[in-house]
Amino acid sequence: VIVPVYNVEEYLRECVDSVLKQTYESFEVILVDDGSTDTSGDICDEYAGKDTRIKVIHQKNQGLSGARNAGFDAASGKYVYFLDSDDCILPETLKELVDKAEKEEAEVVFFDANSFADSSEEFRVEQRYLRKYEYKTEEGYKVLENLQKHREYHSAVPLLFLKREFLQDNDIRFESGILYEDMLYTYEVYCKAKCVAHIQKAFYQRRYRSNSIMTSRKNQKHYLSAKKVYEKVRDVSEQIGKIEDDTARKYVVRCAFNALNMYRKLSNAERRTSKTEYTNLKKEILGNNAYNDNALKMRCYGTFPWVCYKVCEKFRRLV
Repeated sequence: VIVPVYNVEEYLRECVDSVLKQTYESFEVILVDDGSTDTSGDICDEYAGKDTRIKVIHQKNQGLSGARNAGFDAASGKYVYFLDSDDCILPETLKELVDKAEKEEAEVVFFDANSFADSSEEFRVEQRYLRKYEYKTEEGYKVLENLQKHREYHSAVPLLFLKREFLQDNDIRFESGILYEDMLYTYEVYCKAKCVAHIQKAFYQRRYRSNSIMTSRKNQKHYLSAKKVYEKVRDVSEQIGKIEDDTARKYVVRCAFNALNMYRKLSNAERRTSKTEYTNLKKEILGNNAYNDNALKMRCYGTFPWVCYKVCEKFRRLV
């Protein structure tokens, strides 16, 4: 169980305790203190002193991807699970995931989550990580196709239980220095896995905070990260020979939309800084015939064509 840790002193004990309370006991916890400036590093050491199953890595800040990769490199178990340090899991999580992976000989087991906000938060939390459908065990790309069909694909890495050998053999690692790394990592996992299983249970308890990446104001790093994710997802799709397939195309389009929308959320000064390469991004997307997606094409052409397209689509559905 790999837990990246950065300035989460308020939540870390609850997270680690949820792992130590597992009904399955044969596990190792790797806490990666990614240059924390609060007492998080001390809390990690405290837990390591109490339980021999806990290993601590202290490193200079490398971001979430760097911390996860460091934990993975230090892992020795048959399976790995990436748990965010401000969240937690139910006591039966590891046992049921191991049992499912062994029974199905699965490289990946995915599952669901409950979402909750801190008691001090006022914003509404949507339970979008509770899937309505249960998915049969099959090739990862087929599972991805079905998840998109039912609009239940979620890119959150903590909803995946992974066979370490599968990740090593396919050289699947987190892209360093970016945000939204889960969008790339999870997609690559589904595209390359030969056997993926599902447990329709909300093992994961996901906390929403107002100062998290998901809820914070978007800046240039958000845009550049979204652009990198789009480019890497496109490359993975080409690598597996699926770039023209409908399933891969839909996900590439989704990532392209994310990059374009992130640019629109920048300040005017940040937009000016990135204008040239943003123009090149739109040209590249349109050069691929917008992946046969008219909405994406209109978004590339600008605000007025996009608004006209949305109005026409709404009118068409009403008719």
